[in-house]
Amino acid sequence: MPLTINQGRAHFGIELPLAHFEGLARAHLKAYPSTPVVEEKGRLFVEQGFRESDARAFVRAVCDWGGYSGISGRILNRNTPDLICSSLKRAVQRLETRPPDLAATLSEVNTLKGLGTPSFASKHLRFMRPALCPVFDSMLQEALPYSFDPQGYAMFAQDCTTLAQALAQAKVRNPRERIWLVADVEAALYAYVTELGAVES
Repeated sequence: MPLTINQGRAHFGIELPLAHFEGLARAHLKAYPSTPVVEEKGRLFVEQGFRESDARAFVRAVCDWGGYSGISGRILNRNTPDLICSSLKRAVQRLETRPPDLAATLSEVNTLKGLGTPSFASKHLRFMRPALCPVFDSMLQEALPYSFDPQGYAMFAQDCTTLAQALAQAKVRNPRERIWLVADVEAALYAYVTELGAVES
């Protein structure tokens, strides 16, 4: 994995002090205030058994959050609700293995037509399983040393898991008022690489 952590600083293509993650995560939440709402939609979608009646609303919510609402129409027009639900259900089931197979999970979601690159597939995973799945879009890929494919996604997710554990050990506060999840770590990294939150190094 590209990540190393030394003297309270994370190194992986970029260098970032662990102490800055709180402010960066807060900046991300300010820029994307609907994040907790969409996360709850994802949780319910999974817990209620991937109901076809909920699939359209979930896909729309994720794509709206990602800033590309038109992608939801493309996904919904090219895939039946049954296909969307079965693909997302199989993806989540793959996460139940130990260790979870993140590459296979992303590939499962990418069987749906209209998702294209890892970006929007990973967004759907992020809202169904934020403890395990980050978003991995082109902005992060350009700044970090991971390939833009299922294998690169799996490596990024693993390093986000390691960072979440390091932040907890360092007692860095999470502005979501919970333990650091993989999705929270990725949100902070996204805020850093896109300059949502200006911090001093």
